[in-house]
Amino acid sequence: MKRSILYICCLSLCCFMSCSDDESTNYVPESKELSTDEIDVYFQENFQEKYGSTVRWQWIDKYVDINYIVAPAMRKVLIPTGEMIRRFWIEPFILESKASGEFIRKHFPPEIVCVGSELRNADGTRTLGYADAGVRITLTELNYFDLTNREWVIQQLHTMHHEFSHIIHQTYKMPNGFNKITEDTYTGQAWKDINTNAQAELIEKGISSPTTHEIDSVAQNMAIQRGMLTPYGTSSEFEDFAELVSLYLLTEPAVFEETYIASDPKRTFLDEGKANINKKLALVKEYYVSNFSIDLTHLREIILQRLNEISMK
Repeated sequence: MKRSILYICCLSLCCFMSCSDDESTNYVPESKELSTDEIDVYFQENFQEKYGSTVRWQWIDKYVDINYIVAPAMRKVLIPTGEMIRRFWIEPFILESKASGEFIRKHFPPEIVCVGSELRNADGTRTLGYADAGVRITLTELNYFDLTNREWVIQQLHTMHHEFSHIIHQTYKMPNGFNKITEDTYTGQAWKDINTNAQAELIEKGISSPTTHEIDSVAQNMAIQRGMLTPYGTSSEFEDFAELVSLYLLTEPAVFEETYIASDPKRTFLDEGKANINKKLALVKEYYVSNFSIDLTHLREIILQRLNEISMK
């Protein structure tokens, strides 16, 4: 199966997520015998029966690429993980959708795989999340479950909402005209070179040992100049769309506006890219309203309110 790597620019250079390039979403997970185990009962009642989604948590090698070094999820984190998915993914769409949950029932991924550790690669890098053709999403690092760790929570939600947005555009096609706005600036696999180029630029400016934060900041600006939010978003119109939706939903409005939309007199070199991001955002918002009667701004309010509630506890 063809795969591409999704880099999260706010994390270290050795942290990745993966997406399948396969556009097909016609998939039915294999059947699973009913169990009386409390975890199986929870997922059966709250995911399989309600949304047709099978949650794989007991360790079976075939659900994870053999090239990864991994650890299974601990029992104690599994039901809390299910509640996190329900609280920050399922329920916000149900609350915003005008179809009483029909939208999420129709499009929720058929299979979710739970992994306790990161997916450790042989070269020492780690993969943060994984998705196959929009039908199987693998959540990683669940053994570090901590709702008070906002960075960890955002990482998990980014995986969920990024991959869910792929399911949407694979089912309904891309917003009309989205790919035309910056069609000449997508990089394909060369997106992987953006961070290397950012590091080289900093060294050329006299910063001999740039920090990961410094490299990520320059790399992000390189992406914004192209009209995308992240280096990975420059790889294709599809990843551009998924990054735009997921980061819009998970970023505080003022931060999103300052980072991706508003002109900065000190950084006028970003103005054209930001203007193009704003054009895409307008198309995406209209796309969700016209197709699903979903207001992304209101959906963001619901998600961020819930995130802020746990941050205050």
